[in-house]
Amino acid sequence: MDYARRIWLAGGPAELHVWPGGYHGFDSFAPQAEISRAAKAARLRWLRRILAE
Repeated sequence: MDYARRIWLAGGPAELHVWPGGYHGFDSFAPQAEISRAAKAARLRWLRRILAE
């Protein structure tokens, strides 16, 4: 969270998602879990948005 905050303070674009209950690498260890599917969908939306710019 501090990293995203510093990007914002410097005027840069950043997007921060906090997944309650999600530990580091949760989407790799439990890819079928609802939280993992939601995180993957958020990443795909971000990537599509960035590539469309």
